[in-house]
Order: sequence, then C-alpha cells, then structure tokens
Amino acid sequence: MGVTVSEFDELYIKVLPIWSAHERARLSQRPRQRAIGGGRDYELTLRDRLLMTLLWLKLYVNQEVLGFLFEVDSSTANRNVWNLLPTLQALGEATLGWVTPPARGQTKNWTQVQAECPDLFALVDATEQPVQRSHDYDTQRQHYSGKKKRHTRKTQIIVNEHGEIRDVSASTPGSGHDLEDFRQSGAAERLPPDVGVGGDAGYQGLQDELPEHSVATAHKAQRNHPLTQAEKDINREFSALRIIVENTLCELKHFRVLAEQFRHDVDDYDTVFRAVVALVNPRIRKRVAANMPT
Repeated sequence: MGVTVSEFDELYIKVLPIWSAHERARLSQRPRQRAIGGGRDYELTLRDRLLMTLLWLKLYVNQEVLGFLFEVDSSTANRNVWNLLPTLQALGEATLGWVTPPARGQTKNWTQVQAECPDLFALVDATEQPVQRSHDYDTQRQHYSGKKKRHTRKTQIIVNEHGEIRDVSASTPGSGHDLEDFRQSGAAERLPPDVGVGGDAGYQGLQDELPEHSVATAHKAQRNHPLTQAEKDINREFSALRIIVENTLCELKHFRVLAEQFRHDVDDYDTVFRAVVALVNPRIRKRVAANMPT
C-alpha cells in the first residue's frame, strides 16, 4: 500500500473526521425525503475503503482488479476510491505551507532555529507525467511536450532543504515552459522573503521573478557558447543540492498513479497528486524530525 501499519492507523484517524464532514456535505447537496443515515450502507467499512484507495494509488490497477480483491463490483470499487480521494486531497493540502520564521529574540540557539524554522532554502522543480492523447485537437496540442515527445501533464513542487513539500502548483499542460508555469502558479507570492531559492536550468531568469530573494539556477549551454569548466564545476556542486527535490519527486513516483500514463480525466489530476502528497509529506517530516539533533 506504500505505508506501514502504524502509518495506516494514523492516516485513518486523520481521515475519519474529514471524510465524515465531506460525506455530510455531499448528502446535504439536495433536498432529502429521509434524514441523513437512511438508505443503503456501504458494503465495505471505511478502513477497507481507505485500504482500497491506497492500493489503487500505489499500484494503479484497474477497477475490475480492485473489485475482485475486495469482493465488490467494479463500479462500487470505482465509487469508493473517488469518494475518498477528496478527503486525502484535503489532508495533502493541509501539509503544505511555509513555516513562519521566528521573530528576533524568540530563539536561543541554532538547534532551536533548525527545529522551529527549517525553511532556510527552497528548491523548485517540475515533474511531467504522460496522459492519454485527447481527441480534441487544441487540447492534445497543448498537452504535447516537446521535451518528453509525448502528451504530458506538468506539476511544479517546491521543497525546503530537507525535502518537505511546501508548495504544489495546479497542474498544467506539458507544452508550457517551467519558468512560465512558475509565473502563473503564484508561488512567488507565497515564498517567505528570507528563503533562498534554487532551480535547474529550466528556471533561468527566476531571479527576475524573485527580486527580493537570493536565487541560484544551473548554467545552461547555448549554441556556440559551451559551458566553461568553472560553470561545469558550479553545476556539479549545485546538482548535489538539487538532489533533495529529485528524491522527493522519486518518493511521489513510488506511487504508480503518478508514474504511469494517467488514464483518467486530466481535470482530476490535481486531486490525485495531492492525495499522494498526503502520504509522502508526513513520512518525510517524520524522517527529518528523527534526524534532528536534540
């Protein structure tokens, strides 16, 4: 499922109140003849439906396989998964956001600063995932990525120096440029002013979008202007820092729903992406806390 038994139990405790609120809101959308609670119950318990959803996120099997494993109809399996995904999306979004730095005089030593305000540096990167080719000409043209040579959906994430995901943009068609996607995402307004920012060569010009920040990007070779040895050395050192965001992307892609071709409507992609963030971010946060000096 991509989580341990203890992580699943903790997740279930977090899911229960949010799902209950979402379910009450769903059932209250239109006038009812009976009070909420009347009518047919779910065939599976909430724990089983959460387990089914995690299995789908981890292995990205089709609904017929899910129905077979949990002994329900494929349509029931489909409803169960998509009924729970908004709850996981809400949990994922709750893990995002930047830590407010302490005011002068509120901290006593460097260890306390690291524990209370870990966001000293931000790393931005974008990931592309293959999607099905749309039958609409304009839509499929927008999603064609010249870099990947296929139709993709692109999502930008920003992590701190420990790899914790602090910001996730709305996904965009794969034909867009990384820097333009950063402009449209509004991430510049959400970045704390004292946080340094780094990006790969696709974010050259990022300093113009963040004039109040310290910005570093990799050097990029151009036609008739190859990289100098000094620029290559700088890129090599910078890659050792950028591996942090690459490792976080790798953890996200351990869930095959974000690694294989996305078979569903691209309008549902952000819901799925943030549902996986709800599983990955707490794990990274625990690992960081365990390695923090006491």
